[in-house]
Amino acid sequence: MQRTSPLFSVIIDNYNYARFIPDAINSALDQDFEDYEIIVVDDASTDHSREVMLAYGEKIKQVFLEKNGGQGAAFNAGFQASRGELICFLDADDIFFNNKLSVIAKIAAQNPKAVLFHNKGYMINKCGKVIDKIFPKKSLHGNVRKKILSYSESLFPPTSFLTFRRDFLHKILPCTPFLNRIDADFPLQILAGILGDVVEIDEPLGYYRLHGDNWFINHELIVANLETCRQFLRRTEKEIYFINTKLAELGSEDRIHLLRHRFHRRNLFIFNQLGWWDYLSHALINPNFINMRDRLDYIIFGIRRRLEYNARTG
Repeated sequence: MQRTSPLFSVIIDNYNYARFIPDAINSALDQDFEDYEIIVVDDASTDHSREVMLAYGEKIKQVFLEKNGGQGAAFNAGFQASRGELICFLDADDIFFNNKLSVIAKIAAQNPKAVLFHNKGYMINKCGKVIDKIFPKKSLHGNVRKKILSYSESLFPPTSFLTFRRDFLHKILPCTPFLNRIDADFPLQILAGILGDVVEIDEPLGYYRLHGDNWFINHELIVANLETCRQFLRRTEKEIYFINTKLAELGSEDRIHLLRHRFHRRNLFIFNQLGWWDYLSHALINPNFINMRDRLDYIIFGIRRRLEYNARTG
């Protein structure tokens, strides 16, 4: 039977990335695969993103949001406009390899029960030059429900390295407004790992661009500000609430435990809401660090911010 909708929908979310978005769109247009559509969602940009998008004409499906709502709002609008059986998200500052869709199509056909496929990639700078080795170095594969429930984190790569099945996203989206700003894919990753199988594609299929405003790689720099640490403390609480509410709605008895989330524990420690032993002991037994250096960096960061907070508050 002939398919009436494309196999893939590539959803590009953009906000004020007019300088980067041509690379993202062109990388989607240059795929060595034919059965797909490209949807570009502009989240009420204030730069010249609209003009850049309009120049592509009918090559892309264009969605312009009237009010800035964040990454989650772009996900919602893009998914609503999409028709594909597999949904590839692409942040407007990142780039796909030209074989991304063909590789995933083959692997998706071999793994019909999987709801999430994630690949590796390279980091590049704002000029497009490769600046680091293949990442992530540690991720999840297969039936990962127990691992996620044990430590309340996903260990999946950033947005542009993720592909979901449509029938899964149909159960989860739309994102709620309080999750829309950044990191909107975190609940999707957690829920995918609990509700279905995930497949790790052990080869690079894209570039993740570092330019100073990234959350996934640069979150240590972002949360260096104590007020931002506090904002992420509350945000994680809202994310876990959304995840658990969605699990209940879908009839699952599983629940994510907030205190098992290592970065939430660290933020609690920073603000004296968690003791030294609870912080250090959990950091020492948590298996999700890449290596001992990664573990020590995590511990030291929390201690430095706690000392800073105590110095400010007397």
